[in-house]
Amino acid sequence: PIISSPTLSPVTTTPAPFALPPVEFAPTDPPVSVFTAPPVELVTPKPTTSSTKRPTPRPTIQPTPRPTPKPITKRPTPMPVVISPDSWFCAKSSFTENWNILLEFGECDKRCPSMDNSDCEPGYQCRQSDECLELVGPS
Repeated sequence: PIISSPTLSPVTTTPAPFALPPVEFAPTDPPVSVFTAPPVELVTPKPTTSSTKRPTPRPTIQPTPRPTPKPITKRPTPMPVVISPDSWFCAKSSFTENWNILLEFGECDKRCPSMDNSDCEPGYQCRQSDECLELVGPS
């Protein structure tokens, strides 16, 4: 701790002003111009099979006058997710050091077909477990 105490010989004069040394600015060298060859116009008689590093002489005006054509094939319809009550089991719930929930299904011996925590004992939660379903099979 810092303890303040009176000094035996206090400073009674003002300190000398602090002056920065003078700074000299020297001009920099003028920029060097790098000249390149003038652009050359090259016209491709037919479309190239791969991209080129040359710009297109007459780029397409954006946006194009016609709309994008409709896709030929339809998008695949996603399969509906079927949740079976057979795959719901009571799991002992606890928390990790970071407060993430930790579920332990143990032997997968207690099912909760209503998919609700009321089927489980206190301290347990009703959760879906495909591993338990594979282990004990459907009811």
